[in-house]
Amino acid sequence: MKAILYSGLTANGNYGSSETGQLPIQEELDDLNKQALEAGNIVMGRKTYEIFNDGKVFDGLDVVVVSTESILAEVQTARSPREALDYLNLKGYSSAFIIGGVTLANAFLAQNLIDEMVINIEPYLEEGLKLKSSEGKFQNLQLLGFKEIEKSGIVQLHYKLA
Repeated sequence: MKAILYSGLTANGNYGSSETGQLPIQEELDDLNKQALEAGNIVMGRKTYEIFNDGKVFDGLDVVVVSTESILAEVQTARSPREALDYLNLKGYSSAFIIGGVTLANAFLAQNLIDEMVINIEPYLEEGLKLKSSEGKFQNLQLLGFKEIEKSGIVQLHYKLA
């Protein structure tokens, strides 16, 4: 199964914080939704689920929330990144579409579970956290493509982890 990490980074390379109030713009959400629908599923952490679950955002998707708390009766909960991928693999998906904060992204990266990354470079500067390579080692990426998301100023880079 191919695991695709979809992330937004600030122009200075940081993972922005939802606590500052800077949330994705509609064009970026539309792009996220389009790519998630192609995969048929979406994997996220508990905080991301709580921020974006308005009852409509994830319509038509098999939602998996990675959390040590299994308080979410309405969605599948996985206790680890590996458990989330195993669940989707058993359901017959060929790819997993992963979104969320830096904690979840780094958990998948630390376990070498990401095959591709879609990184949206946001047109603003902000202090924040960083994505980390597996075990802090240098890791090559192969550029698969790039585009601007609907004249939004957001540049999307698509990489394969080499």
